[in-house]
Amino acid sequence: MAYTAESESPDEYHVWTALSTIAGAIRRKAFFDMGYFLLHPNLYIVLVGPAGRCKKSTAMRIGRSFLAKTPGINFSTDSTSRERLILDLTQSHADGHSSMTAYSTEFASLLTTSGMDMVVFLTDIYDSPEEWIHKTKMGGTNKIKAPYLNLEGATTPDWIARSLPLDTVGIGLTSRIIFVYQDTPRIKDPFPTLSKEQVELGELLEKDLQRIALISGQYKLEPAAEKAYRDWYVGVHQTGQRPVSDTRLAGYFERKPMHMLKIAMLVSASRKDDAILTVSDVETSMNLLGQAEPAMAKTFSAVGKNPLTLDIQQIGETVNMGDGVSYAKLLDMYKHSVRTDELDEIISVLSRTNKLKTVQTEKGPRYYPGGLIE
Repeated sequence: MAYTAESESPDEYHVWTALSTIAGAIRRKAFFDMGYFLLHPNLYIVLVGPAGRCKKSTAMRIGRSFLAKTPGINFSTDSTSRERLILDLTQSHADGHSSMTAYSTEFASLLTTSGMDMVVFLTDIYDSPEEWIHKTKMGGTNKIKAPYLNLEGATTPDWIARSLPLDTVGIGLTSRIIFVYQDTPRIKDPFPTLSKEQVELGELLEKDLQRIALISGQYKLEPAAEKAYRDWYVGVHQTGQRPVSDTRLAGYFERKPMHMLKIAMLVSASRKDDAILTVSDVETSMNLLGQAEPAMAKTFSAVGKNPLTLDIQQIGETVNMGDGVSYAKLLDMYKHSVRTDELDEIISVLSRTNKLKTVQTEKGPRYYPGGLIE
């Protein structure tokens, strides 16, 4: 975080990029024994925000540049198909595992390239099975031995709405993804310059990541950490308490215990070489997820059966960005996507959900954010 302090990208993007970078360095060499299966620390992280506003790809590139200087790391191409991703994983096999990190600055295009086939594959491979076998259309067989796919992507809410089928949201693949939503960049110098200390820090981080890449073996919870995790699991998870009520996140919350243990392993690796998870590791993991969850639902704000869902979101954002906007201005801005009767319906929805307040003026109605006008 100190190294990236001059970047415009929000703090959240850098925190989760750092976790993804550590997951890419560790590869399939470390695990937590869940009895019936081994849990590996790979993550699917998707940075979400309005197009061009929060420098999503900038944050990702910083993480990738560190990971690229770590020996033994395999990468997939940024734009790829399912078949190519399968082949890349197959060819990455070394030292008993097939580990790879994939970066996709246009995550939605990654999904749409191969459609539901890609969604199914990413879902299958996430849990790092001992072996994954795929029969090709030509009768051949691709076999991935001990796969480990670590993924970081970036997208916008409207692209999520267009690329993800409604019935896949909240289950399957999306429950395995940690969506990190932000819409406010840091205010920084347009021409950032790294200090001497930051340059030196970058060199230290490179060496640290290379040492992290040597970590292997089984992670275990120390007694106090196990108690903390059990207390949370029984007291919160099993009772079904949810800090966010959006049903589209139900699948994520069901898988949250696994996310928490994965992140605890990464937090531990960032601090020390041993494979003992402390209370601090577990609590930090809980806090990181807790901080991301309130905004997570905004990822799916444009997803739904209502064909006007995306327009409702965009027009709502337009109203919230200014100090009042007229009906004529809204109609002029969105005449390419909505008819006048649809705009009337959208204004009604925003008004009834307290997202918009109407003030009558001599020149006609003017619309303000719901919280600004009593």
